[in-house]
Amino acid sequence: MSNHFHHLLATWLPLREQANWVLGAVIHTRGSVYRKTGALMLLSDAGHQLGLLSGGCIESDLLLQARKVIALGKSRRVVYDATDDTNIAWRLGIGCGGAAEILLHPCNAQNDFLQLPAVFSALQQQHACNYTLQIEQARADYSPRARKFVQRQHGTVQSINSSPLSANDSDEKFLSTLINPLPHLLILGSGVDVIPLCHLALVLGWRVTLADQRLNAGKRANFPAGITALTQAAAELDEELLQQVDGVVIAHHNVRLDAAAVAALQSHNLINPYIGLLGPAKRKAEVLATAGLSEAQLRYSIAGPMGLALGGDLPESIALSVLAECHAHIFGCSAVPLSEMMQPFVSTGADAVNFL
Repeated sequence: MSNHFHHLLATWLPLREQANWVLGAVIHTRGSVYRKTGALMLLSDAGHQLGLLSGGCIESDLLLQARKVIALGKSRRVVYDATDDTNIAWRLGIGCGGAAEILLHPCNAQNDFLQLPAVFSALQQQHACNYTLQIEQARADYSPRARKFVQRQHGTVQSINSSPLSANDSDEKFLSTLINPLPHLLILGSGVDVIPLCHLALVLGWRVTLADQRLNAGKRANFPAGITALTQAAAELDEELLQQVDGVVIAHHNVRLDAAAVAALQSHNLINPYIGLLGPAKRKAEVLATAGLSEAQLRYSIAGPMGLALGGDLPESIALSVLAECHAHIFGCSAVPLSEMMQPFVSTGADAVNFL
């Protein structure tokens, strides 16, 4: 199962009345840690652990702490500090070497399940949410936001004065974090070479739509069940659907159909999508010429050839290459190897001050 919060909520909703639940949130970090401020997960007294707040090192202890929260009916804050040999983190053998403070709140009907059903409803509509969680009280609120997939986007801990949860002047604090919907990949074309692309995108937890006017039941049976498949040309796709798309792969294996798809996409008001085109640079020039467009006329740039130079020529390798480039574009990352990013770590914002 994907660890995206959308998928966690989809699993949790049918189970919410079948167990007692706790919402866990990272509210502070110091040094190197696996998850940053704003990371969320759900735990229950039936043993459910939906999501991760570390690389798997502290989750067993978090489940014990969550059961204490449920038994006592009180929120709890736990610090895991791998630099302190007296801390539980040391005994758990956490390898990151940093510290994290985790907030555990009861999540039940009495506090409207911390607004999580409403958050899930917004995510299903491809809207992002600014989620605010009180630190001292098990209360939460949310407000709609435009989706923004920023690399390692963190939540922040702020004063309650600016929170929509209370009008009282107080030094109480709350966690504010942006929860994005699933990245949405649109694949135009239904060749066998895009089947691995669908599978890999689903493994990442993405939403996948496949559209091809030539699609039939026989072809559809070759693709995974988790995608949305449409027997439509690009020009027939709904405007609302296209505005929810974050990445597009054009792969009809037909210059005329690819050109029609390029022209259709350029005529819509899209939200900064990645657009990749199958084939070498020479073929891209042919597709643009057939569409009656030049590079200078493109409203949205087109990667052609698409993908990163990872090597390999099988469909699975190509899928990895294309999806890696698409992922980097959506999340605003350079795709430079991490070992070549020589910028030293600098703690800023909420991560630079003492624990709450």
